[in-house]
Amino acid sequence: MASSSRKKSSSSMRDRISGLPDNVLGHVLSFLPNKEAARAALLARRWRHAFGSVHTISFEEEEGERENDWITFYYESEERKSCSEGILDGIGAALLCRRRCAGALQVPLRSFRFAFDSWQWWDKVAIDQWLAYVLPRRDCDSHPGLHLDLRFHISSVCALNERKRDAGSDSDDDGDDNRWRYLLPRRLFSCTALRTLSVTYCRLKLSKISAIDLPFLETMRLTALGDSGRSIQKLISSCPHLVDLTLEALWNLKRVSVLDKRLLRLAIHCCHNLKSVDIDASELRSLDYSGREPAESFLTLHGSLETTTSCTISLCKALSKEAEFVKLTSFLEKISNAKHLHLHHGSLENKFFDVGFPLFPSLTRLTLEGCVQSRNTIIAVGRILEQTPNLEVLSLLMRESEDREAVRVSDNIRTPDKPIFSIPCLRLRVREIILDDYKGSKPEKMLVKLLLRNALVLERLEVVFTQGVSSTRKNRLAVQIGRWVVANSEKFFI
Repeated sequence: MASSSRKKSSSSMRDRISGLPDNVLGHVLSFLPNKEAARAALLARRWRHAFGSVHTISFEEEEGERENDWITFYYESEERKSCSEGILDGIGAALLCRRRCAGALQVPLRSFRFAFDSWQWWDKVAIDQWLAYVLPRRDCDSHPGLHLDLRFHISSVCALNERKRDAGSDSDDDGDDNRWRYLLPRRLFSCTALRTLSVTYCRLKLSKISAIDLPFLETMRLTALGDSGRSIQKLISSCPHLVDLTLEALWNLKRVSVLDKRLLRLAIHCCHNLKSVDIDASELRSLDYSGREPAESFLTLHGSLETTTSCTISLCKALSKEAEFVKLTSFLEKISNAKHLHLHHGSLENKFFDVGFPLFPSLTRLTLEGCVQSRNTIIAVGRILEQTPNLEVLSLLMRESEDREAVRVSDNIRTPDKPIFSIPCLRLRVREIILDDYKGSKPEKMLVKLLLRNALVLERLEVVFTQGVSSTRKNRLAVQIGRWVVANSEKFFI
C-alpha cells in the first residue's frame, strides 16, 4: 500500500511540461514578453533550446523616452552611439539566441514587432540586419504567415499629422523630412509569406519597385508615411486578399479607391487632405472615421450596406457652422443601417441637432464618448436616443480623449424638461446601461438620473468610477444611483 501511494505521489509531481516537444514549448513561451520567455528557458536544462522555437519577437520603447536625448546625441555623436540601445540590444539578443538555439528544423518566425519612441538614422544598420533575418528568402508557400509591426516613432496620430498641415505633395522625392526616414527594403514587397503589415513613420518609395507581390496580405496599417498618394494607392491595389485596411495621418493621400476587393474593415484616422474614398461595401462590417468634418462627396459606398454592423465616428475639432452640420448629417445618413455606433459627441454642439440627427432604425448598441459638461450635452443625448428606436445597449464614456483640450464643466445648470427623456427606446427597449469614468459631477448626475428613471425594462447597470475617487465617495455615489433605478436590474459598481 505504501509503495502504491508513493508511485501515485511521484506520478502527480512529474514535470509533464518538460516532456513536451521544443516546438510546443516555444509556442507556449511566445505568449510571454521576450525577456520573460528567455528567463523561463533557463529554468531547466531541458528548456535551454526552447527559445529557438519562440515564434514572436516584440520590443518597444515608451512614448517620450527619447524626448531629451539630443544632448546625449551631441556628446556621443563621434562614437555613433544610439540612445535606443535597450531596444537594439534586446532585439539583437533575441534574434541571435533564437538562431543559436534552433535545431535542424527551425521554427519560422510568425510575428516581429518593434516600436521606437524616436528612430535615428544611425540605427539603420541594425534594422537592416533584423529584416534580412526576419523576411524569408525561399519556401514561402510552407510558411505559416508573417505579421510585421514596424513603428519608427511613437506619437498620437493627430500630432504626427500636424507636422504636415500644409502638405499635399504627390512626389516620392527625398525631401528634407523624408531623407531621414527609414526606407523599407524592396524584398519586403515581394514577401509572399506576409499576412499583416503595419508601418509607421517610414518610407516605401514604390516608384523604384517595378512589381509588388503580396498575394496573401490580409491586414495593412499605414501611418504617417511620407510617400505620395499614388504610391499608397499602388500598394493597396497590389494586395488582392486585403480585408482590413487602416490609413492614418497620410498627408499626401488625396483619393483612395478599393473597388477591386471587398474589405471587411476600413479605418481612416486624421488623413486631413483626403478628399474622396470609394470602396466596395458589400461585405464591410466595420467603418472607423476620425478627422475633420467630411465633405458630402467624401465617402462613396458601393453595394449593399446590410453587413455593416459597427461604425465609429470622432471629429478632431468641434463643429461651429451650419454648413459643417449639414456635411456631418449627410455622412451619418450613409451609415444609418449600422447596428453598433460609437460616436464622440464632444464635437457636437446643441445647434447641430437643429439640422437633424438621422434615424438609425437598426441600431441596437450605442456608445457616446465625451465629457458631460452642460445642460446642452444632456439634451443632445436625449435627441440622439429619439433617433434610435431599437436600441438595447447604451454606453456612456464620460471622458475626453487625450488629444482634446480640457473642457470646463458647469455646475450651474437647469434640469431639462422630463418629457425629453420619455423616449420609446428607453422605456421599452434598453436593457443594459454602462457608465464609464463616472465622476459624479452635477451634469453627470442629472443625465444619469433622467436615464435611469425612464429605463423601465433595464436588466443590467454597470458603473465604472473614474480613477482617484475615494472608496467613501464611491459608496455614496453607488447608493445615490441605486435610488434612481426604477427597474429590477442587476447593478455592478467598479
